[in-house]
Amino acid sequence: MAAWRAVFGLTLALVLLAACQQDKVDQTERGMQQNHFIQSVRLVEGAGAILQQPGARADDIESALQQLDQGISQAFQVDPEFLRQLDARLPRYYQERFIPGLEQYRLGVEGSNRQQQLEGLNLLSQWGEFWLREQGNILQKLDLVNG
Repeated sequence: MAAWRAVFGLTLALVLLAACQQDKVDQTERGMQQNHFIQSVRLVEGAGAILQQPGARADDIESALQQLDQGISQAFQVDPEFLRQLDARLPRYYQERFIPGLEQYRLGVEGSNRQQQLEGLNLLSQWGEFWLREQGNILQKLDLVNG
């Protein structure tokens, strides 16, 4: 009987340890996803602010384009399921407006294609309208604003 209790106790301890480890993995993955998402938005917003400044110098523009590239890189690492947990519409807006808008705009700048830039800006404008309406709720779910 004592041997059975010892085995049961050890099994229970291992199950609890595994559950704690899985919880840590889940929290780490969520934290990484949160970081990729927030960084992508912040980098792009920062780049946009620089690019909209009247009389921006060439080195400012180059710096903004590098920020934009970093934002795109971060955006590609965001899992749609993570976004869905925050808002059911977020994956669609993020994947169909934010990311393609960034790509179109960046390619348009790189290729001096004004039409492509405008198409990208149009998609980013649609993203921006959604983001302005919903960012408070989304950031609150990420515990990034005070309730």
